[in-house]
Amino acid sequence: MSFQKLISIQRINDDDIKRAAFRALEAIRAESLMREGMKVLLKPNLLSAKPPERAVTTHPEVVRAVIHWVKQFSPSKIYVADSSGGGARIGLKATINSLKVSGIKSVCDEEGVECLALEKTKREIYPVPNPLVLNEVVSTKLLKEVDLIINLPKIKTHTLTYLTCCIKNMFGIILLANKASIHALFPRREEFASALVDIYSVSVPQLTVVDGYLCQEGNGPSAGDVVKLDLILAGYDPVALDTLVCKIIGLDPDRVLYLAKAEAKGLGSMALEEFEIIGESIDSIRRPFKIPGGKKWSLPFPLPRFLTNYAGRILFRSTVHFDESKCKLCGSCWENCPVGAISPPSKKMKVNKIPVWNKSKCITCYCCAELCPYEAVNFKTNILKNILLSWFGGAMLGIIAIVILLIYL
Repeated sequence: MSFQKLISIQRINDDDIKRAAFRALEAIRAESLMREGMKVLLKPNLLSAKPPERAVTTHPEVVRAVIHWVKQFSPSKIYVADSSGGGARIGLKATINSLKVSGIKSVCDEEGVECLALEKTKREIYPVPNPLVLNEVVSTKLLKEVDLIINLPKIKTHTLTYLTCCIKNMFGIILLANKASIHALFPRREEFASALVDIYSVSVPQLTVVDGYLCQEGNGPSAGDVVKLDLILAGYDPVALDTLVCKIIGLDPDRVLYLAKAEAKGLGSMALEEFEIIGESIDSIRRPFKIPGGKKWSLPFPLPRFLTNYAGRILFRSTVHFDESKCKLCGSCWENCPVGAISPPSKKMKVNKIPVWNKSKCITCYCCAELCPYEAVNFKTNILKNILLSWFGGAMLGIIAIVILLIYL
């Protein structure tokens, strides 16, 4: 079996992350990728400025462990770089702050490696091979200047994509307000999943080390509950690794729409039986996570596409709620909303000093919740209310009223 078909699952014992990471990389013979004098880019998850214990960003000790492993092979340069969430006005500031608060900047300083906000690097336009929805991607020139990219994703549930790990982590190569633009251009889950696959296909990290130390379940990727899973995963195939993570956390891989799309595009395989899993077995470390949105709804019969689109867009639409006790009116939600669906509270408001949400504009991309530093934004789905307020519900109520009138006339 080719070493590219190897996946390692290693348990972190006594918080010894370095030992688990080294075991995982040695098990998949990752040293075969290395040679002296390489330029290596480590791409962590740097969503927002949260401390390591909140499990929002890649844990700094996982970053340190991989830096130590790479140093064995005498690279000429190691970069640790990402672009966090944030619009054009606050993007660079947000990334620099995230690097500091997450502890990643301190680790880089201690290890003598370059820590970069991708916003400060030179831009490059990359054509997308076999595009699904994007013909080109504007990103950092570093992608073509380095010899090796190592993806360092974090295991978290996600309100929009259900899972954020290997493939979703490379969304970070999109800079500044371009992230919001992609959300606005592709508001539906299926379209956004296609965009994620196109973006990943531009970078294609040669190696992935998954941070399964402190993870998030529930209202992830930034406001979920922390789970100490104590795992390090390593491998080469992002589709297989993400599928494996789904199996570990009890998430149906079919719900993660970008997996099948990435497989169809030739980026990897969802067939885990094709791989040799080294270390812990899936059964020995399986831990079901709380998945955003609850159970998957299904019908015993297929619906026409226009009806399924309608159900997804209207009937299962979420409503934004702001927690007044947590909200500081910092402006993060309205500054990062890609379609301008959130605005500051009116000066005329005497009570409930919270942002104003415009339901008709909202595309439920969850950017406001992801990037709220105070975790004050929540989404709720009331299917019955959505039905009653839709044209279908209105029509049904009208028919019922007519029937009642006919009965009593």
